[in-house]
Amino acid sequence: MESLLPGEARGRELAAGIDSAAATHAGPLPRIDGLAAYLETTRSLLPPGALAGWRVALDTANGSTCATSPMVLRGFGATVDALGAEPDGKNINAGVGSEHPGKLAARVRETGAQIGIAHDGDGDRCILCDEHGAVLDGDEILTLLALHALNRRSLAADTLVVTVQSNLGVDAAVRAAGGRVERSAVGDRYVIEKMLATGATLGGESSGHVIFSDISRTGDGLVAALKVLEVMLETGRPLSELRKGLKKFPQATSSLRVREKLPLDALPPLSGEIAALERELGAEGRVLVRYSGTETKLRLLVEGPTAAAVKSGLARLDTAARQALEVV
Repeated sequence: MESLLPGEARGRELAAGIDSAAATHAGPLPRIDGLAAYLETTRSLLPPGALAGWRVALDTANGSTCATSPMVLRGFGATVDALGAEPDGKNINAGVGSEHPGKLAARVRETGAQIGIAHDGDGDRCILCDEHGAVLDGDEILTLLALHALNRRSLAADTLVVTVQSNLGVDAAVRAAGGRVERSAVGDRYVIEKMLATGATLGGESSGHVIFSDISRTGDGLVAALKVLEVMLETGRPLSELRKGLKKFPQATSSLRVREKLPLDALPPLSGEIAALERELGAEGRVLVRYSGTETKLRLLVEGPTAAAVKSGLARLDTAARQALEVV
């Protein structure tokens, strides 16, 4: 009898439930086997048996990928060590998944896996661990993929799309390889809009949301992982080496909960400090001050040539923000 993980069994339960609902529906109901179509697409991204002999640590966040990701990876021949694979309807993202990669890193080190893969609950993100258990975020994944594509002359429009939140080191690495970076506002909808406008087919966010628009116009954590595995297979290099393509600029961030989201350009103490910092940093850094799209928070970010310069710049912004806004 085939052995199923709890998540895989639950996935089949859900599929059976859908079939049952379709059978009792009054009148004809067109059948679309979304799972089969998805599996067919993901299974086409690597050669058959490509991962034979590989050990993969996989954290599916007790979410939507509990059935599909292990199924696909095992289909390529990998041995999968799963965690976050016991959904109960309430424990999605609960201490596991892409936002909590510590357990995945430990599992990689314990098992000797060549790679660790973590999704979030709805499966659109991918965060990785290299063979030593060191975590790779979305910026590192996107840079790795872009540099490989540029080397193969297959990066559409020679362009990678990232958000304003991504580290400035991404721009430097891609530019040095002959490509360019376009930036969008934070949010996958803005990333795909910029991709469509520039002709790019690769884009994403530092959170691990990676979009291959020639495959899908939304992020998919499994697709992103398979694309990274493709690079590893083609180059014969481990993740610990491939990640070296990105040298991050020192960065510091903070956020302040504010009473009201007043226009930033109408706050002279803050807008003046932003302008002064931007002049001082020049091409060696950047300043990003924006309101959260979902909370009454002001988010501050400074990147620069040294950790000291970044720390000082963030402190100056914090002081100016507190002078200009009511912080709660």
